[in-house]
Amino acid sequence: MNGSSWELFDRVSADYDEVVPFFASFGAAIMATIDPPPGARLLDLGAGRGALTAPALARGCHVTAIDAAPGMVRRLAATFPDAEVHTMDAQALAFADDSFDVVASSFVIHLLDDPAAGVAEAYRVLKPGGRFAFTGGSERSKGGPTVSAADELGVRLNELFAEFTAYLPPNGSIGKWDDAADMLEDAGFVDLREDFAEVAIPFDDAEALWRWSLTHGYRAFIDDLPDARRAEFHDRMLALQAKDFVLRRVNPVWSGRKPTLTA
Repeated sequence: MNGSSWELFDRVSADYDEVVPFFASFGAAIMATIDPPPGARLLDLGAGRGALTAPALARGCHVTAIDAAPGMVRRLAATFPDAEVHTMDAQALAFADDSFDVVASSFVIHLLDDPAAGVAEAYRVLKPGGRFAFTGGSERSKGGPTVSAADELGVRLNELFAEFTAYLPPNGSIGKWDDAADMLEDAGFVDLREDFAEVAIPFDDAEALWRWSLTHGYRAFIDDLPDARRAEFHDRMLALQAKDFVLRRVNPVWSGRKPTLTA
């Protein structure tokens, strides 16, 4: 994770996923698509506050969790004493080759300076036959379930962010898009698969939506806006209206298998 990214997440670590359980809900949905067996050695890559760690432990996995933000790691270790937790760069893992049965990453790979390096490291530390799964999109997507027709709040929120993107400085905000399927294939993974994780998160009101926006990656977007535009963005978000104020999201989960060794 690049410096500005982990520093941001370190700064928001106390409030991350506290306003509403957005990432925890996604973590449970993502883990359901991975479906690791009990006893699997699972690496949670960029674990945050444990969105994947919690459901993996509940399934009986032996979990190792890493994050580049020390504040996240301290809270993660305190919350999940049964997990092995480390402060570590996902692009330079301090683990031996062939160490894990499963590697999983939720909303992290796009934040790395070199996403392909993170995918390559996941490949290296996986045992032959192991699977790496992470959130990300691809031009190869065949489409999946959609809730866009019902996601009135999500559509309006997306439109607001899209409008204010024009006011960001060069290289403002964090994260970048790389093709998930291409990265998996380039790293050597086979048996590529696209699944979908879906959540529906209710908010009390627009003020809660604003407070939530300040506790994760959206914060970088907001902080990078010029002062006047940031104030306008705040007012526009507080003015958002929707009939049920539920944020519905569907996210692709791409995965690949490390080939089994042959004689």
